[in-house]
Amino acid sequence: MNSFHKAALYLLGALTVSACTISPLQKNKELVDKSIPNAVIPQQFEAGKISTKDIAGVDDAWLKQFNDSELNALVIEALQNNPSVRVIAARRVQSEALINAAGGGQYPGVGAIGNSGGKVGSSGTGLTGFYIGANWELDLWGRVRTTVAGAEQNAKAINADQDAARLSLIATVAKSVWLARSLQEQAQLAKDNADASQKIADLTQVREKIGASSASDVAIAKANAAQAQELALNAATARDQALRAVEVLLGRYPKADLLKTTVLPALPKPVAPGLPADLLERRPDVIAAEARVNSAFYLADEKRLARLPKISLTAGYGYLNSQIFTLINGASTSFGVGANVALPLFQGGAIEAQIAYQNAEAQAAMANYGKVVLAAFNDVENALSGEASWRERTNQIHTQLDEQQRIMRNTEAEFKIGRIDQRQIHQQRIKTNVTDINWYQGQVDALSQRVNLYLALGGSAE
Repeated sequence: MNSFHKAALYLLGALTVSACTISPLQKNKELVDKSIPNAVIPQQFEAGKISTKDIAGVDDAWLKQFNDSELNALVIEALQNNPSVRVIAARRVQSEALINAAGGGQYPGVGAIGNSGGKVGSSGTGLTGFYIGANWELDLWGRVRTTVAGAEQNAKAINADQDAARLSLIATVAKSVWLARSLQEQAQLAKDNADASQKIADLTQVREKIGASSASDVAIAKANAAQAQELALNAATARDQALRAVEVLLGRYPKADLLKTTVLPALPKPVAPGLPADLLERRPDVIAAEARVNSAFYLADEKRLARLPKISLTAGYGYLNSQIFTLINGASTSFGVGANVALPLFQGGAIEAQIAYQNAEAQAAMANYGKVVLAAFNDVENALSGEASWRERTNQIHTQLDEQQRIMRNTEAEFKIGRIDQRQIHQQRIKTNVTDINWYQGQVDALSQRVNLYLALGGSAE
């Protein structure tokens, strides 16, 4: 059988393939089952089944739930000035360009060539003329449409990545602002403790002179004062670093300017129990991973379709004149239409190798999807249980702070009636301030856990 007969049989077999077939999108449930077949996925998140009377629904606009006007203004500033936002915008333009580039194959291509030359030109032919031609591939097997569909999925993945980056920026701004506020207060409390420790040391020295305290008491008091000073310096350094971190996120020069307020927002109500596990489908990283799976399978189909013939319609118009050669009837013009068929017969296994490679890429994308989904489930479960733990811890710290403040008031009352001296006042103030520092840090941790939960559930900030 000669090569012509082989080509004819190949073409006849190819014509039996449906002309409109494109691989269907993988469904989320199907992807989960295939990518993590050994994992039993519950209908609801396990940690979200904790019942409570005072609950709130999962709101996409999570940033507004904190009712923090300064934070809202700073987030807007960050979205306008942070350099990462320009990267996000560039990536979105890139994703649109990918679709446009792939979509160009759906339309006819038009090209033109021309030549102008005399008897002694570079070619020496004296030919003058031009040719305008058009070529349009008939997408009988859906190869071009498959390419476009794959590009759309790839663009979807890029856009989802940028959505995740934007949400991450907003979350980082929120956490950084709250931490900076907390550290402003903690730095002031640490300074108050350093001042109180120094006063205790001074009073102990006075007592030593009258024989009421020993030299060891003085040494211990001075050591405590020095340690408190060191803690105050460390707290001030941490405060300034946190403020600079906020300014960098906002696109400002890092000068460590103080924020307008140090008030932390109230922790929103707990989310409603029994959250459905399919909330994960809103997460940008899950959306991106799913789109990459679809893109990989589309590309694998494109490689398989490359084995089928490419059929194109052509049309062209040309003009030709020569100062050397005599053409029939002088200058010549022509117009014609036709069809081209390109059929790969033998390429040394290159197409099969590309198909095998892309199939492996598709399987890798599927496995990565399973990895992303498991990480997402882990994020949600940790965030749900973590918030419950931090909420309980915050309540305990608040109870400690209330008791320390009550002890402080009692100590001041005892001082007024002369039962104790000033040292006990300063000692109790230090204990109260330490509990207050823990309270601020606990509040920041609890607020950060709530942000982590919103991000884990795929909530949008707006």
